[in-house]
Order: sequence, then C-alpha cells, then structure tokens
Amino acid sequence: MKMAIIGSGPLAILTAAHFDQIGAEVVLFQRSPLGGNVRFLMEEFPELKIQYKNENISVADFFETVIVPAVVELEKFELTKRGDVLRVHKRFLHKEETAPNRTRMHDLFRVIYSQNPQDAILKQLEENPEFFKQLGDDVINSLHKPVESFEDFDIVIEASGMGKAPVPIGAGGSLALNENNLKESSLLYYEKDIFTKLDLENKKSVVIAGEGASLKLALLRFKDWLFKIPGRELHWVTYKAANTPCGNVWLDSEVARLLIEVETKFDKSKLEFEKKMREWRDLEDYVKVKIPKPVEPIPLLVIHQGYDVTSVDRLLDREGVFATIEAPDFRDFNTNKAEMMTLAADALCIARGVSSKNLASGLLNDEPGFYALQSTDIDSALFEIKKIEEKILNYFKKA
Repeated sequence: MKMAIIGSGPLAILTAAHFDQIGAEVVLFQRSPLGGNVRFLMEEFPELKIQYKNENISVADFFETVIVPAVVELEKFELTKRGDVLRVHKRFLHKEETAPNRTRMHDLFRVIYSQNPQDAILKQLEENPEFFKQLGDDVINSLHKPVESFEDFDIVIEASGMGKAPVPIGAGGSLALNENNLKESSLLYYEKDIFTKLDLENKKSVVIAGEGASLKLALLRFKDWLFKIPGRELHWVTYKAANTPCGNVWLDSEVARLLIEVETKFDKSKLEFEKKMREWRDLEDYVKVKIPKPVEPIPLLVIHQGYDVTSVDRLLDREGVFATIEAPDFRDFNTNKAEMMTLAADALCIARGVSSKNLASGLLNDEPGFYALQSTDIDSALFEIKKIEEKILNYFKKA
C-alpha cells in the first residue's frame, strides 16, 4: 500500500512515522524543512508547554526527543520528498463518476507537486560548467522556474496543520478594505512574519489584530520592545473579550502576566505624573513659564476589544499605515467603545491564525482513501491517526 503524507510539521512527521512502522510504503511531501511550527516555536518560545501523551512537555523537549528521532528515521530510509503539493485528484475519475462494478478506490490518487530545480541545477553547473555554457542564458534561466511533477498513491493523508495561508484581518476571516493592495507592502505583517520579517527597532507605534494562540504568541514578541524605550505604544484590536483563553495554559498565563506588568507600569507612571503636576502647579508663575508642563503618560498597550478592522489605508503625505476599526452594538462587553476610530501606526500585524488550503477540490467531500487531519493539538492528532488506521484496515476486510 503506497501512502502520501502531505506536510512539514509535527502532525505530518508523526503520521509518516506511524504508518511506516506498521508497514505502509510512505512518502512524506515537505514544502519546508521538517519540524514546521514546532521548530519555529522552539526557537522563539522553548518553554512553551504542549500536551503530549497526556503530559505537559516543553516545545524544546518535544522537538529534541520526539520530532528529531522521527525525522532522522524517515530521512535514513529516504521517505521524504521536497516539494509543494499543489493539488490532489483521482487519475481519471470525476466526482460524479464510478468505475463499473468497482469502488472509487479502484482509481489511484494523483498528487501534483511543484519542485524548485535550482539546487540540482547549481550542483550540475559546478560539476559540468562547459555543458551549461553551451545551453545559453535563455535555456539556463528557464531551468530555474518551478516544475510540476506527479506521483500516484493508494492513500493520501493531508497533515499540513499550521502550514497554511494566514487569515486576513477583516471580519469573518475576509479581507478588509484595501488589505489586498497593501498585504505585500512593508507595512503589513502576518503570522510568522511578525517574528521573522518585522524590524521593531525604529517602530514607535504598532497595531496588532487577532485572537487565540497566534495573537498571544505575537503579543509576547512585543514585550521587550514595549518596555525598552519610553513612548512606544501597542494597540491590540480584537472582536472578542481580551481575557478569552486560547486553550494553552502556559500562553494564557504568560500573556496575563504581561498585561498585569503593563498595567502596573502605567499606574506607576500616572502617580509620577500626578506628583510632577502638583510640583509644577506649586511653582511661582515666573518660574512656571520657564519649565515645561509635565507630559501625561500614554498607556503602553491599549486594548480595543469588541472591534473589527474594516479598512487599512496609506496617505500620500504621511508615513505609516492607518487602520479603521468599528464596533457593532451587539458586543456589549466593552461599554466605553466608540463606534468607529482610526489608528495610525508604523506597522500593522495580523495574528488571526491560518485558513484551510483546499488541495482536494477535485475529490468528493468524503472521498474514500483521502484523509485530512483536523486536530490542532498533538494528543488529538495521535488519536485521529489511529482512527485513520482503522478505516484503512477496513478496506482489507472481507465484506
């Protein structure tokens, strides 16, 4: 039985390792280096706790003791293939079609994937430069373009987990007005780009919109930046209540500590401001005109709960990005909100999670032999993998 596993993260790795151990002929299609989000989290938040086999384990320990050995085993037997899977369909069967006197399992799945041939070309160029000189620049340039290939399988498991497209900033996971025009600019940052591409050094004001674990991880990214230099401010826009749990106890507690620290520092700065104001008011008038009036402190973090970002804009005569946020009247957990306001920022960050990537639009919704792991945590995924195994084994039982 030949089986394709699609994904680069822990779900795909554990799935491939499981079915390899029970004797399936496995090919793991990886778009990026194996490890996925766990590799990213290990680098940014090694102490983040996750649930694995009913125990709390740090991401760093999980990566070193579970993921690395599994990857070593898979690569040892050359069970991985580097490529971005573009689509999955039956070789010949259409959705409404069946083979006479046979099930749809009679026809194999065709996995179409894209490969970037650049690495192989560079290696061949080093080994045989004279041959490549004869080809000419036009031919060599054409060889750098991604090439589509395919392979056929009995079973396909889509286990890409978090390796999907970021959810846009607008309500319901839709694009906000003008978001599509600005999303490739250096002003909007989505998901991992908040960690890997956003340079905070010269930023004074940032707007971040989102909910859940993605948002809370991103909030922690701004902790040192907020406290390092006075005058910086972060605006958090969310349609939910700010204290909504994300499902990870470690993350919830770390963000709660951050919010308390921010509030404590702001309360302290307000007391200092009030003291300076009293001292300034007590000065003689001729002295007061020579000494600037104390500047009232601004909150380091302003939470706009109950709001959606409905528009993002740039102005010709001003730097930065402008986010228009609106709050409907049916979200009543924040009684002090205005219906609409505009936030100016040096950068706009979107941390709303990722959306599904439909690789199998040419298949039935319940296509026999095609499975998509829906779990967002490791323990649920392990249970789901066992259920998939049971379904596959049922194909080999007598009717």
